[in-house]
Amino acid sequence: MMEKMGRLLLMSTVTLLAASSAFAQAAKIRHERRPPAVADANSSAPPQTQPTYQFFSILDGTPKGLTLHHDTEVGTGRAVDVYVFPIELQILNSDGNLEPEGLILDNFYTAKAVNPLTAPNPNNARDCKTWNTLVLNEIKNRGANSPTWSYIEFTVAQGARVLQTNEDGQVWWSDDIECWGSRDRFAPF
Repeated sequence: MMEKMGRLLLMSTVTLLAASSAFAQAAKIRHERRPPAVADANSSAPPQTQPTYQFFSILDGTPKGLTLHHDTEVGTGRAVDVYVFPIELQILNSDGNLEPEGLILDNFYTAKAVNPLTAPNPNNARDCKTWNTLVLNEIKNRGANSPTWSYIEFTVAQGARVLQTNEDGQVWWSDDIECWGSRDRFAPF
């Protein structure tokens, strides 16, 4: 009798799980832009100076594409090449709680440094392109039993300078961003 009740309970649980997953909605993908397209109208912007590079915001996630296109600077019409680097957010070393699913942060930055002669690394934009390729290749060729998952790490210096462009709005100068590869023990949720 107990065995029969156990089987009935198991069957009803399986049926309930199947029914609930059939009606579950896929997470809606949303995009957020970094930096904001326009400056905050309520703040008086101080003159932009080169950051100290002591503090950074760090974004870890899965790269979702990297594109380069041509734009122009507001007021001067000077040509500016801009990268758009969408990265799906992933919090590393998670405690297992689900992070915001489907949040893609679109990062805009210049292809060239403000002044390559004084930039700590005038090749940051090129480095991001290199790391994007390396991480995507590693994810593609990752073994099924690999204990780690690769991510891109996109860092922005506190006080990062921006350039106002005609098509893309504000974009960071590539001097003030960096890219790295990183690994975690969890795959994306």
